[in-house]
Amino acid sequence: MTVASLSRLRDDDRKVVPLDTSDEAIVAGLRGGEPWASTALYDRYAGAIERMLRRTLGYERHADFEDLLHEVFVQALSSANQLKDAAALLAWLRTITTRVAIRTIRRRKARNWLRFLAPEEIPEIEVSDPSQEIRQACTAFYCLVRKLPATEQVVFTLRYVDGLELQQLALACELSLSTTKRRLLKAETRFFALAAGDTVLSSWMKEDRKCPT
Repeated sequence: MTVASLSRLRDDDRKVVPLDTSDEAIVAGLRGGEPWASTALYDRYAGAIERMLRRTLGYERHADFEDLLHEVFVQALSSANQLKDAAALLAWLRTITTRVAIRTIRRRKARNWLRFLAPEEIPEIEVSDPSQEIRQACTAFYCLVRKLPATEQVVFTLRYVDGLELQQLALACELSLSTTKRRLLKAETRFFALAAGDTVLSSWMKEDRKCPT
């Protein structure tokens, strides 16, 4: 079964999987070719993975998140046998998601999607009931983040937007902890240098506020 077929399953065709079904059981089902296991994997983690993609890529208007989500789970289903530790299922999905995000950013830059936009052309950030100040800060934040190299952009957003701890970040990016710290430091240095010259974000920095996420 592919992820594409999940959305086409009728309710009476789907095996009801108990909510307390362990990740280990799901992985065993995937390895055994059980159709219910791919449904359970998607149902359990699709929301978290979609949020990770959206936060990393900045809710971009041109990004088809449904297709990216599909890509992550197709890769996961096709490589389930490579997962050595079933207890690390979410960390493994994060790694796949990171690869997809980096490829997406690089494709975007190759197609010259990263360009200077007039303020009215900048995509709105999806946040609930934001003040005008927050909306402007979020837009400015993602505009600057997009100027970072692809790998630094992903490291920076996973750390400060998605909130991954350093160990989780290293696993997701398939890097050593020391390399992760170095790459994160480079991203921080680049971002805060850009933010210092931004009329919107510089005020947040002067007031010692946390960068909007």
